[in-house]
Amino acid sequence: MLSKKEQNKSGILLPEDWCKKVEGVLASTYKEECNTHKKKFQVHGITYPNELFLAVGLFDPEDLLLPPVSYIISLDLEENKDEPDTYLDTLIDSMGIFFDSFFADSNWNDFQATWSEAEYKKLTFHYKVSRENLSLSIQAESLLNQ
Repeated sequence: MLSKKEQNKSGILLPEDWCKKVEGVLASTYKEECNTHKKKFQVHGITYPNELFLAVGLFDPEDLLLPPVSYIISLDLEENKDEPDTYLDTLIDSMGIFFDSFFADSNWNDFQATWSEAEYKKLTFHYKVSRENLSLSIQAESLLNQ
């Protein structure tokens, strides 16, 4: 459901303290924009044997029914060979590039519900931009896997 690839095993959530740290970096980088629009960031990460899934949602904490803007990343991993940690900084940089363009255009509306390929710092990954509420999707996936 959350991953780009069909998975046979449940993923492992990235540590909450790591996600909070990334949220803090994004919040401080985009402090003015977040204050102006009354938005907050929420970061999620899941590792699978053959994929790293990262997502960041920009949402309104006062009205959770408003759809967020979600930037979702999938990186293919070679099972038992690649270490996901080595790619995190580059993928976080791609989040910044996305939100730079998002906040630069007050009429931004370039949602892409299908996976697109991108390359940054010689790292090829897939991304999509949606209105998906990531917290609800993670809760739904957890229920489906029980």
